[in-house]
Amino acid sequence: MLRLILASFMTFTTLLILGCFNNSDTTPSDRSQVVGKLKLYTFSPDHKYFLGYAQPFILPPNTSISDTVDNLGQYLAENYFFKTYTSKLTRIHFEVLSIDEISTPARPLRIAVVNMVDTDSEAMSFFFQGSTGGQTTFCMLAATFMQPHLSPPFLDGLVLLYNGEILPELDHINLSGILIPRSIQHIAKRAIHRAEREAVILRPGKNA
Repeated sequence: MLRLILASFMTFTTLLILGCFNNSDTTPSDRSQVVGKLKLYTFSPDHKYFLGYAQPFILPPNTSISDTVDNLGQYLAENYFFKTYTSKLTRIHFEVLSIDEISTPARPLRIAVVNMVDTDSEAMSFFFQGSTGGQTTFCMLAATFMQPHLSPPFLDGLVLLYNGEILPELDHINLSGILIPRSIQHIAKRAIHRAEREAVILRPGKNA
């Protein structure tokens, strides 16, 4: 498993050097290990748009990068994965195994390895079941952890493990290897814009 992850890191770095995932907007190479003034969001799944409403996610000042990833995983566990659609409570939670940086000429690239702990295998039966369920759950996980609307994104890559192993291939989805923000960027931004539009419509006195 470790060899596969290391091979994915090498492939990801090579593609970046070749310019396959080049971003026009970059920041200075000095990326702090503390989260600054970032407007983070959490996302929910939506069968029509893949991602439902984006909710602002507020963190205390000087929260570390590792604690931020941990807090995002805790939010997902407590607000989405805490029970199945049959109302059965689960023990699904997330562990941050590592956060590493890869040096590039433009800026360091931040890669996180997160383990989805599901000892009763309920995620595969209820949350990743079918192509629609798998796609919406994938979008929610990728968007919430990587924050692809930011420039640069909060995470440049995400390795999502399942009970310490590489996730099995699902219907129309491949969660193995390194997930990159560009794969979910458009869908995440659309969810944020939709939430902002509805907030303006519902704002008291807007139509007065």
